[in-house]
Amino acid sequence: MASQPGHPSAMLLPWPARLQAAAGDRKVSAQNLTPSYQGLQSPRIDQALRRIAGTIATRSGASDDTAAVPLAIQMQQLSPRYPGLEADESYLLEISPQGISIRAQTELGVLRAVATLAQLIDAGGELPCVHIEDQPRLAWRGLLLDCARHFLPVAAIERTLLAMASCKLNVLHLHLTDDQAYRLPSKAFPDLPSAEHYSSAELRNIVELAADLGIRVVPELDMPGHVTCWLTAYPQWGSQPVTATRRFGVHHACLDPTREEVFDAIGTLLAELAEIFPDPCLHIGGDEVHPAWWSQDPQIQAFMRKRSMVDHRDLQAYFNQRVGSLVEALGRQVVAWDEVAHEQLPAQWLVQAWRGATARDRLLAHGNRVIMSAPYYLDLHYPADVYYQFDPGAPQQQLVALEDAMLEDPRLQHVADGMRWTRQWRKDAVQLEDSSEHPGLIGAEACLWSELVDDRVLDQRLWSRLPALAERFWSEVDSATTQSLYQRMSHFQGHSLPSFGIDLAAQLHSALDDLSIHGRWQAIARLLEPVKWYGRLLGEEALAARLAGSEMPQARPYDADVPLTGLADALPPESLDWRAIDELIADAAGGPGADALRRLIAEWRDAAAEADPPDLLIAFLPALQALAEMIEQRLDGDAASPTALADLVRPHGELLLAVGPGLQNWLLNPS
Repeated sequence: MASQPGHPSAMLLPWPARLQAAAGDRKVSAQNLTPSYQGLQSPRIDQALRRIAGTIATRSGASDDTAAVPLAIQMQQLSPRYPGLEADESYLLEISPQGISIRAQTELGVLRAVATLAQLIDAGGELPCVHIEDQPRLAWRGLLLDCARHFLPVAAIERTLLAMASCKLNVLHLHLTDDQAYRLPSKAFPDLPSAEHYSSAELRNIVELAADLGIRVVPELDMPGHVTCWLTAYPQWGSQPVTATRRFGVHHACLDPTREEVFDAIGTLLAELAEIFPDPCLHIGGDEVHPAWWSQDPQIQAFMRKRSMVDHRDLQAYFNQRVGSLVEALGRQVVAWDEVAHEQLPAQWLVQAWRGATARDRLLAHGNRVIMSAPYYLDLHYPADVYYQFDPGAPQQQLVALEDAMLEDPRLQHVADGMRWTRQWRKDAVQLEDSSEHPGLIGAEACLWSELVDDRVLDQRLWSRLPALAERFWSEVDSATTQSLYQRMSHFQGHSLPSFGIDLAAQLHSALDDLSIHGRWQAIARLLEPVKWYGRLLGEEALAARLAGSEMPQARPYDADVPLTGLADALPPESLDWRAIDELIADAAGGPGADALRRLIAEWRDAAAEADPPDLLIAFLPALQALAEMIEQRLDGDAASPTALADLVRPHGELLLAVGPGLQNWLLNPS
């Protein structure tokens, strides 16, 4: 990273391609920006600048008597109202005592420059002098929100869009239907929409706000599986009767590909979708199709024999091609999950790779363009640095090695056996001669599936880690160290997000208060994390079944009606308190770190000795007390017992004492 230590530009996220910070501490007031266009003008840019003015007023209080600061904007062409698959988003931003200059080829490039400008404004409403030349690495920098399992209010989606624009994400993928609910209107099939669903006007407003921000909105209708709610309303589209479900996991229900009325209905639904969403892409799902119904139905089996279909993969390929033709007839690009991979998969389809590191290269080898999502499932509760290490364009062998290394990460040991289950996805891996920076890799997308996410916990689940992926998708591979990443994420969370109504610290404080965890007990609670991977979602019985090779359904502790109001819901996926403790280790050899650690464990012991601790924390106090003893022994030169330490960091129900890897290594290895 090429910026002067302590310079305000050092807090930018994502990190720009080229940055030159001015020497010294010269600053320019941003409180009275006076834009002028050198050529083309843009109401969309004017609106973005008005948002900056609102941000300044919130942070510092604008002053009417501040001298005008010229902002010269030069762009070569206006961008389409609705961004497409490819766009030039490069820009040049220069801030000097003489004023501010933005130059870009397109209007979208100016929007990205304005996002950088907003990040640079400090609490006093001033800007540092700096020269930035920047452009994105990937064209598709996306976020999937699952609105089907839990309904996400329009306000939640709107604040998410504003925050996405701030860190230069440019695609919002809305997963609008699943087994549990159909979240959009249908004039042709009025029994489809669930009780909670978006109106056409609400969805159009989301699209328009996104367009103002230079963000695309890609809708998804998942089929032929994940359609229980479709068949509950219109059973004639399936081959067996169903009942409404609130259960999570793979369901047997799927559409019947042998019935023409099914394709007629799909064509109508896709046309309704296309009326609302102008994006070039329509996502048709295609994931997790259970073969039971198709293999059990005599008519479907006869249909397959007549067409020389060998198995359900051939039948799904037939279904996919029929639906793909309907999408293309609307003038749209087909997008689907990687289960659509098949010898007959049309090469013009855009495919989203989610099943492990090798899925990407199988699709690239087939000739498809690919969106990489495999390492970026935010609902798995991994720490930010785990996600950040996965470069979407890295060679396959490097990605596989990173997957294997996760099994040795002490923070993930409690779910390592479950994570090994995904190695089955490596079967039939394809080795490309050069998979790095393959031209078919058009982007990457973080995914937040909402089985354990509702509006109350959405911000904590997203913005605790998503900024790291926003940088991974925009910036060059070697853009930052882990320490720099966390510093800049913390700044982004405290500096930028509150402008959009997202205050993670305040939300956590309020959520813990609601659970009767007050005062210094909140510091104890912040040492805990939810369990990782699918440990919490599956529960012990379903997890054991998966490891044994059995498929769902198995009993799970959650369905769509279980309230998400526990301590595991309130806490962020990653405890940053442990990162702070890890940083003390470097100074623990008789220095200030040792004194700080002794003060810390004294606080833990005082808390454990209290007569009336919060009920939700009682189970962790013995472990915390034992950990305090280990730290004290280590400060005195003695190593901790590996067995005893492993017992302390194992899960207690849905939570674990998230002892950082640095502290664990220090405890076990006296110098």
